[in-house]
Amino acid sequence: MNIHIHTFGCRLNQYESEKISYELKNMGANITELNNAEAIAINTCTVTNESDKKLINYLSKLENISQKKIFLIGCYVSKKENSKKENEENLFDKENITIIPNDKKEEASQIIFNALAKNYNNEFKNPIFFPQEQSRAYLKIQDGCEVFCSYCIVARVRGKHKSVEPKKIYDALKIAYEYGYKEIVLTGLNLGSYNYNNEIKFNQIIKNIIEHSSKLGIRIRLSSVEPIYFDDELISLFKNSDVLCPHAHIPLQSGSNKILKLMNRRYTSENYLNIVEKLYKANSNMAISADVMVGFPNEDNNDFNETYDLCEKSKFIKMHIFRYSNRENTPSAKMENQVGYRTKLKRAKLLNALNNKMKEDYYKNAINRELNIIVEKVLENNYYIGTSGEYMKVKFKSDKNINKKDIVKVKAVGFEDGIIIGE
Repeated sequence: MNIHIHTFGCRLNQYESEKISYELKNMGANITELNNAEAIAINTCTVTNESDKKLINYLSKLENISQKKIFLIGCYVSKKENSKKENEENLFDKENITIIPNDKKEEASQIIFNALAKNYNNEFKNPIFFPQEQSRAYLKIQDGCEVFCSYCIVARVRGKHKSVEPKKIYDALKIAYEYGYKEIVLTGLNLGSYNYNNEIKFNQIIKNIIEHSSKLGIRIRLSSVEPIYFDDELISLFKNSDVLCPHAHIPLQSGSNKILKLMNRRYTSENYLNIVEKLYKANSNMAISADVMVGFPNEDNNDFNETYDLCEKSKFIKMHIFRYSNRENTPSAKMENQVGYRTKLKRAKLLNALNNKMKEDYYKNAINRELNIIVEKVLENNYYIGTSGEYMKVKFKSDKNINKKDIVKVKAVGFEDGIIIGE
């Protein structure tokens, strides 16, 4: 059977789609391009209105959709309000469409294969690790969120908090090592909330992972960790570590305490800046990135200016900038003083300009430093592209025989077209 997998949304969704693909191939399916597929599995996203529109547009443009088996997976189809919208009812209420919500996502590959191969009786095996296309492998150790920021629909559709058993994580590291991976990116919907049976919490599992990884020659990168989980113990782990990458992605969202409170973010701008300053003090090469939202209800010019100032003080290597999007059945959707589209666009443009400047400043300050690069692309004429521990893209030339996944030491000698030039 030929199955095409299409993914919308976040890195976690992409990881889960790769896992579904790997499991389906092990069952005997062929993962193909769309033109050759008899079935299509679509991993959906609903983080913004734009995400919803992309899915509807994708489905409406599929040729011969009634002749293919369609599997809709994940966040979008987990929203309870789906059936309230007439156009979506007509689109999904078809015999050839199967809905797989988030609470069935771990079984998605089995559901898909069983629907297409009626007599399949093999026992389903959920792998603790699977080989991935990229040089830096992702490992999901947590899922679900119970914080409920006032604007977020994802926590409401992803379900309750779940943490992976520590032994499975350690076993996954060994398997990753056997596959030749030298960087593992720990990921989860709310990674810092990791808490296995109230016995091993986030700081402890990271310490344990660092200990296991150091014996295997693997470096560890944290994906995204909320500010509320950054205490002095966690910050200390970044100090001169050869295993934990000197990069932290810490969602900010707003630099205004008024807006943070309306968002139900549970920290202040002062808390956030204190974390950033402590991280830079712990490791002088530390790189910090962030998510920032503009145009949240009631955000006035003063609130935005406070956000801009905090971003500038934080000296981010990168910002992911989002324009606020109303999501049904979230508290923020009912708030007064919604911000207009043009205002959101203007504020996002200002932050984008700051983002480019701060990235350039960080990259240029890295010149003459020695960087540890994981090789991700092998180019012609002995050129390579990879990612440093600080999350900088680096292009370098070497006469040595270097393979993807290798970690090599490179000296930064220049900065061109948004990338470090190394030698």
